[in-house]
Amino acid sequence: MAMVIMSCGEQQKQGTKFAPQERTSSLTDTEREAAIAEKRAELMEGLNMDTLLYSHGVKFSIVQPKVQGEDITEDIADRISMKLLQIACQNGISGLGTTPNFVFGTEIAQTGRAATGTAPQKMTVQYELTFKVMNTITGDVYATTTQEVTGVGNSFVEANQNAVKEIKNTPELQKMLQTASDRIVKWYDANLQTIKNQVEKAAGEGNYAFALALLNSIPEQSASYKYVAEKQDALLKGMLHKQAADMLGEMEALLASSGDEFNPAVGAYFGLIPTDCPEHKTAQTLYAEYEKKCHARRAALEAKAERDEQAARELEKLQMLYAHEEELSAIEASKIKAKYEAQAASAAANSKPTGFFGSLGYAISGVADRFFKVADTVGSAFSREMNLSD
Repeated sequence: MAMVIMSCGEQQKQGTKFAPQERTSSLTDTEREAAIAEKRAELMEGLNMDTLLYSHGVKFSIVQPKVQGEDITEDIADRISMKLLQIACQNGISGLGTTPNFVFGTEIAQTGRAATGTAPQKMTVQYELTFKVMNTITGDVYATTTQEVTGVGNSFVEANQNAVKEIKNTPELQKMLQTASDRIVKWYDANLQTIKNQVEKAAGEGNYAFALALLNSIPEQSASYKYVAEKQDALLKGMLHKQAADMLGEMEALLASSGDEFNPAVGAYFGLIPTDCPEHKTAQTLYAEYEKKCHARRAALEAKAERDEQAARELEKLQMLYAHEEELSAIEASKIKAKYEAQAASAAANSKPTGFFGSLGYAISGVADRFFKVADTVGSAFSREMNLSD
């Protein structure tokens, strides 16, 4: 049940439409559930949804390493970014990119690159990584540590991919992130007025998503956290009104791909569109039509379940999803709100002049976008398993 709730909670798009036909499963239910769990773990790369979406603690943005020569390609830089996101999660820090004020990244120095003289020949690469957490407002580096990694493979591409896998959440890195977290909390304690100015400026410009991202970046450990309660509802309302048209568009796209299949993201978008927006009436009509389709499918399964074992299994799984519809939709709603905050914060960071990150030389990466795509991929894969036999 826990696996069902967590996995389905991460679904957003389902491209497979319901088409009843006889299928023979090559896996037992236990084997299929184990395969789903393994795929989920592989795709999520150790990421913790609770920490990413619901944490009220320290937050920062992951910054992508600079692309360098043949080895630190865009793909390798992207893999390293996701590794840093995973490490942040393991230390209780959300690194989805919802604040540009603090960043976590690494500088990379290649210390070795060679082909072995043995047969079969292998390629090896060695790197020294210098991790840093930086205050982008002041330019101060709050904490730093280094780590050496080695990668071996049949090609340099494979060797570099394997080197990324060797980046570990070491005790030294844990200590460094704790030091940085403590200093971030102290900064918020001493700079509430700076945050207020940023929030008010963004809200005054109608950039409610960025204002909300800045507000939600205040950690609950800080004495400034009480400001969150004062402003959060108004800023969230502003953001949802501003994004109403976009949310309706996303909802329409989901409806087109979902057909008559249960998809909690549809209800999440409908629930987020404010009732006093012109888009709400359209959304209400579309959602009513969608519910009729879903109820018709459910009724068809119920009629067929008495004489068809496969239909009975599908109905049981569908009923399980409906039983948790409210909480699944709430998870999807949290993903949607976090996505808008991350996009706004990333846009604000990327609008800074070249060299804004000083010697780090980084640019805010698309880590948040990749996370949401991964979460949607996991949800879609799980949904296919839930709606159709193997």
